Amino acid sequence: MGTKRTPIRRQSEPRITPAAIRLFENMRRCRCTCVDDRKPGTLCNGCERWWRLHNDLVDELGTMPWQWPCVQNPNTQNLYIGWEPDREAQERWQALAAASRDAKRDARRTKVTP
Repeated sequence: MGTKRTPIRRQSEPRITPAAIRLFENMRRCRCTCVDDRKPGTLCNGCERWWRLHNDLVDELGTMPWQWPCVQNPNTQNLYIGWEPDREAQERWQALAAASRDAKRDARRTKVTP
């Protein structure tokens, strides 16, 4: 006897909203000023702001807890032995960067067109 289950069509990637684009653009403007000999667990103002914005971006995108960090700059260098880049987080970074470029381009078009 068969069951009557309705398949769930889950979205494979988070939907990029205008709020997510704004958060991402603000994250890209954050600059790290941490000193090399800082105390463990302390961050500079730029890093603290970046992580606060990152937490807001996680909420906005609705990423899962195991998708941490939710974005990673594809230009990140190998900091540690055995470190592997997070390809999914880099893809989300690139998708947000492309959406940001598209939004800026659209804003310029609407501004120029009377």
